[in-house]
Amino acid sequence: MGRRRRPAVDALETDDTPTPALALQLYCAIAQDWADNVLAGCDLSESYPIPVDPTPELAENLLGRVDFIRTRLIPLA
Repeated sequence: MGRRRRPAVDALETDDTPTPALALQLYCAIAQDWADNVLAGCDLSESYPIPVDPTPELAENLLGRVDFIRTRLIPLA
């Protein structure tokens, strides 16, 4: 079988974030909001549109990415 292609992701606008660290913090806040709402079964209409199915598994995966960014990347930015 062939590899699955990842869906296209729209660029996150970071014009209001003057540093890489602030841009990463913004991404983490947006991603965590979406994941927390998915896991709580809340409405996503006010969350940033993340182009994947809102499943608990994908929300947990995203939270893992957020943790990695917060603990490993932001301190270096």
